[in-house]
Amino acid sequence: MTNSSDGFLNPQSIAVYGASERASSPGTHIFRNLTSQGYGGKVIAINPKYDSLGGQSCVPSQEAAGTGADLAIIAIPPKAVPGALRDCASMGTSAAIVITAGFVEGNGPAGKQRLLNTAKAGNIQIMGPNCLGLVRPHLRLNATFQPALPPKGGLALISQSGAICSSMADMAEQDGLGFSLMMSLGNSFELGLGDAIVMAADDARTKVILVYVEGVRNGPKFRSALRAAYKIKPVIVLKAGRHAEGAAAAATHTGALVGSDAVFSAVLREAGAVQVATLGELLDVARFMSSHQRSCGGRLAIVTNGGGVGVLTADRLSDRSLPIAPLPQDVCDSLEGQLSPNWSRRNPLDIVGDATASDFKAALDACLQSDEFDAALALLSPQSMTAPDRVADAVLEAHHRYDKPVLSCFLGGHSVSSSRTKLRRHGIPDFNRPEEAVRAFAAAVKAGERSARVDDAPKLKGTKRTTLTKAVRSLGTLTPGMLSDIASRRLLSVAGIPCPVPELAATDDAAVAIFEKLRSPVVLKVVSPEISHKSEVNGVRLNLQSQPEVAAAFHDICDTAKRIRPDASILGVSVEPMVQPDDAREVLIGVTRDPAFGPVITFGAGGTLVELLGDVATGMLPLSRNAAVELIGRTRVARLLGPFRNTAPVDTGALVDVLMHVSDLCLAMPMLEEMDINPLIVAPSGLCAVDVRIRLGSNDPALRLTGQH
Repeated sequence: MTNSSDGFLNPQSIAVYGASERASSPGTHIFRNLTSQGYGGKVIAINPKYDSLGGQSCVPSQEAAGTGADLAIIAIPPKAVPGALRDCASMGTSAAIVITAGFVEGNGPAGKQRLLNTAKAGNIQIMGPNCLGLVRPHLRLNATFQPALPPKGGLALISQSGAICSSMADMAEQDGLGFSLMMSLGNSFELGLGDAIVMAADDARTKVILVYVEGVRNGPKFRSALRAAYKIKPVIVLKAGRHAEGAAAAATHTGALVGSDAVFSAVLREAGAVQVATLGELLDVARFMSSHQRSCGGRLAIVTNGGGVGVLTADRLSDRSLPIAPLPQDVCDSLEGQLSPNWSRRNPLDIVGDATASDFKAALDACLQSDEFDAALALLSPQSMTAPDRVADAVLEAHHRYDKPVLSCFLGGHSVSSSRTKLRRHGIPDFNRPEEAVRAFAAAVKAGERSARVDDAPKLKGTKRTTLTKAVRSLGTLTPGMLSDIASRRLLSVAGIPCPVPELAATDDAAVAIFEKLRSPVVLKVVSPEISHKSEVNGVRLNLQSQPEVAAAFHDICDTAKRIRPDASILGVSVEPMVQPDDAREVLIGVTRDPAFGPVITFGAGGTLVELLGDVATGMLPLSRNAAVELIGRTRVARLLGPFRNTAPVDTGALVDVLMHVSDLCLAMPMLEEMDINPLIVAPSGLCAVDVRIRLGSNDPALRLTGQH
């Protein structure tokens, strides 16, 4: 008997619970597919209502058959499924696909919990319920109720939608796609996305993994599976529901800025996976990567007999931040005399409208032999002088001769249809439109660049963790909830982040006394546990330089806050030194905790217009130093951190240090649920956090820090 992974991927025998003759029964079609499409293993029909089906015996159970199967396909009413699982357990079947839908919460006869308990007791891993099933084309195994068995190849499709699987199976041959595996996970009660990705990554026949996602239940397992898979083979992910509203509004700017889609994209980026936005893009990127799994550079040679489409293709490369690779002089010289005198002598290589297949061959050979190009695109528009089928032969020859990607795009309809069919049948990544070719190529280039930068997940080493935990404990008790401004500042300070700690003044005399002690211009801010964003109540006064100014500002702040927020308790004001360095910029650093994936960090443009500007990048915690640098670089504000006009550059190394301190603090303090450092003042002379909001939740008692001040 095989283990559960082999049971799903390489079963030598399959038991079909619910095999039937009824046309409306999924079990009927699953049994028919297994017995009529060439599967070479043993198929056991299980249904107490029949003695035989399709010319073979039908039994009420595996036990009655006297033999156990490697894989069970269960397509019977929900109340009967636990009994089928017990039958599987008695015969040693450790893998089961539950096609059945209709399970409900609880432990009743059709309950989810009863299903899980029965599977666990029998040591059975279940896929589903409410799923389409599984396909292994090289075994001619179609354990689904979809009619099509797609061609075999190197693509594995893992999908939370059965419709995506059946659609791609039906279009696979026409689109030149070959599959090693299709898995429809359905409700994923037990076997989830992470488990399926691990299976596909370990499968020798799989070269590229495609994933269709609607939601992730086990975020840590999904992240771990992606990180492990990228080291072996490309992973391309299509996420549905990208524009759904995020969680309820949070108490910080960060909570308002970071939605679930931004977090999901950060998870994929961290793991080196390719994210696509549409089903068409998924197919295009799959078509390219299935023919060339290795990463490649972004220098694309465009060989075309149509100048206009060549220029459009170059524009699309620029849209994807891929510069147009210049045509090397030696390539240009080698093509003189071989091509029409009117060819472009630059990239795109416009070899003009009367180009022959020999012209395409010469241009492709010259570009693919050059070290200055990483790939080539043959872009053909129908002309009377150009034979598309012969150009297709030239493309195929180049594909087999060179160890570089060769893409094709034969624009047109009927006149190029046979050429397209030939190219796709022989594994050429062929596209209907230039923009489709470019986006697939750009996605592959980005995946290669990203994979080269992916680090192992950083860990907070024992000494640093101990030091940081002791420093946090020295603050005293910290209770769950929103910390006061003073407590938040102290927490940042012990984490190593430059941050002036203000003092609370409950009266105007106390505020003046603090001003006198500091002997510098000061900032006053309203203090109230009910007021998170002080600017909403005009609760900040800057650069106060005299006793009368401080006293007047105290009363103005408190009176205004009471008028705008009569429900809030006004405790007074905080007083701190005015931070006003030369050439200062304002940025934001935030932390939230995603319910599926855990702590998330955000960096971007700061200040009062942060939500309006929306210039933020999101990453997963913990951060590596490389990831921190990359996080900064993905924002527009990053360009303002360097020198411009008469403004000196800031110390970006110190900014990266702050991001790492935030990452370490989140590792050492799991109860930290939300943080907003806005603004963090960054300047050539240094940096300083001047406004902080932190919310704590509960965590493991061993790390719990109780109290607020």
